[in-house]
Amino acid sequence: MSQLIVTSRYLKSGNQKNKTKRRNYTKYIATRETVEIRSQKFVDRNANATKNQEKLINDLINDFPESKRYLEYEDYERKPTIENAGELISTIVERNADVVGDRQNFVGYMAMRPGVEKRGSHGLFNEKDEPIILNQAANEIAEHKGNVWSHVVSLRREDAVRLGFDNSDAWRELVKRHISDIAKAQNIPLCNLKWYAAYHDTTHHPHIHLLVYSTNPKQGFLTKAGIDKVRSVFANDIFHDDLQSIYQEQTVSRDELKAVSKNEFESIVNMIASNDHTDPQLEELIRKLYIQLQNVKGKKVYGYLPMEIKETVNKIFSELAKDENIQQLYEKWCGLERLKYKTYTQKETELPKLADNKVFQPVRNMIIRTVLNMKPFDANTEIEGSEPNDEYIDNTPQDMSPLFDDAEPLEEKETDESAAAIKYYIKWNDQYKKACKLIYGKDAKLNDFKKAEQLLLSESQSGNVLAVYDLGKLYSTDKLGERNEEMSIAKYTQALQGFLRIEPNSKKLKPYVQYRIGKMFCYGLGTEQDYEKAFEWFERSAKQKNKFAQFSLANLYYYGSGIEKDLSQAFLWYQRSSSQGQPYAAYSIAQMYRYGEYVTKDNDTAQRYYKQALSGFLKIESDDMANDDLFYKLGQMFKLDLEQTQMLQKRSNTSNVQLK
Repeated sequence: MSQLIVTSRYLKSGNQKNKTKRRNYTKYIATRETVEIRSQKFVDRNANATKNQEKLINDLINDFPESKRYLEYEDYERKPTIENAGELISTIVERNADVVGDRQNFVGYMAMRPGVEKRGSHGLFNEKDEPIILNQAANEIAEHKGNVWSHVVSLRREDAVRLGFDNSDAWRELVKRHISDIAKAQNIPLCNLKWYAAYHDTTHHPHIHLLVYSTNPKQGFLTKAGIDKVRSVFANDIFHDDLQSIYQEQTVSRDELKAVSKNEFESIVNMIASNDHTDPQLEELIRKLYIQLQNVKGKKVYGYLPMEIKETVNKIFSELAKDENIQQLYEKWCGLERLKYKTYTQKETELPKLADNKVFQPVRNMIIRTVLNMKPFDANTEIEGSEPNDEYIDNTPQDMSPLFDDAEPLEEKETDESAAAIKYYIKWNDQYKKACKLIYGKDAKLNDFKKAEQLLLSESQSGNVLAVYDLGKLYSTDKLGERNEEMSIAKYTQALQGFLRIEPNSKKLKPYVQYRIGKMFCYGLGTEQDYEKAFEWFERSAKQKNKFAQFSLANLYYYGSGIEKDLSQAFLWYQRSSSQGQPYAAYSIAQMYRYGEYVTKDNDTAQRYYKQALSGFLKIESDDMANDDLFYKLGQMFKLDLEQTQMLQKRSNTSNVQLK
């Protein structure tokens, strides 16, 4: 139930007819007799409203439908007694008297109405301490060539008494405190604004009438926003203490929601780190955000991030907002917000969903900070969610021939020709393979990483792009003690330049080189992140049957990165990649069947693809090329017995410790 009602209207200026209406209006409301139920001792004021009252109220509401917003109407609706009916009739006639009267009479009514608290011979007041001559004020307003605005500010009797607004002095000081706000709301320069007011101490709803106009007839207009501003100014002052209590409680509620959100999200992130999280959609979003944040420059706060990263944060927030405890806290906050609005409006306030509410913007930045503080994901093992293990793809020479095409294995002389033609080359020689083994071995330690660095430096200086790239990757981690972002960026930039120079003459290597170029654009390694360019390079490679590019292309279609989201194309390229033995693609197909994305939900087909993926994952694991993402997916496979799942998770946890 609202506590304060403000109605605003204007009294027209213009021709003699309107002037006469103003004058008659003032006289009418100055002399009219209100329905004073309290003076009729013989009438039971709590009896039901009479038939005549009911008919009159219906007629008045038809003529003045805005009357349903009045506090008197609320009282009448709740309890239709003779007294409440009389108060409502009196109020409707009073606030719409300008329809039948004129300005001059209105001023007289304000000053002389039964119930007015008189300041001398009448109740009119303004900011000046000098006595106001009633007839002079009435004529001044009647003859004014511009519009005059009338505001009625009404309180319930109990609130007026409780808050000290049951006398004209309190109302006069209130108007004086906020006359500059009223001037601004009505688009009148303060130096030109004039006003008069009177306090009416009625039985149920004490109120003031406030007349406002500009000495310049061309100035001033009042919009809906201006009316809302006037209403807000009065409500915030009158109910200051009440609102302060609501604000304080709301602040506590807001802070509690932020704290619970932080704890919940940190718990989710920790579960993902320990491969114990069971919401694949949220996990994929968090992994995606981590990769996006690694490749963005400048301030890593929500307001400064590119739109595509903001969208990822928003999706995570939306998922987080589904938590039952968070929902309850937000509903509590919304309840207080509605209570605050009900102080001065009867309209139902529509509040946004939690994820769309700007008040809770700090939760978005909390998500960003938490993801930034996560244990690093290997940027080369994730493309928008589920990228194949890069060590398995890029560093295992015996598996390279399927990367290029289905023909014979790559011959040594072909890489030598590339080296002779251009400065950079690609070669999986013994020195490079030894460096990779040192880096990716399960028991690798600091000394191993330092030895690997020297081997890669030697290879990179001779032009081996693979070594240059892996140096960029090594420097992006803390394996050498601490990250070296500057050196990492420099090496990635050099590697991309090398791949781009090699690509035109790379012969059978071309699909693989195109895939590597696409991958660097996808992650923003050595360049700005550019999904559209990544899409172009992946597509070139995928059409030449590179199964890893096919998988990466499918991911871009799946997530709508660099291309419009298209689950049919995603499914097609996942199938093509899976048919060549790419286990991550098989896993993605299984997920689509499991959740009914694009295809009809089919658990049997999902499990068939899970088994296919499992076979490939176990081969990678047996070759000592597994990473945390692979261990997690192994643990999620359907129909794995508990003992095997626990064993795989234990291996993952061991791997986590070794990489820290």
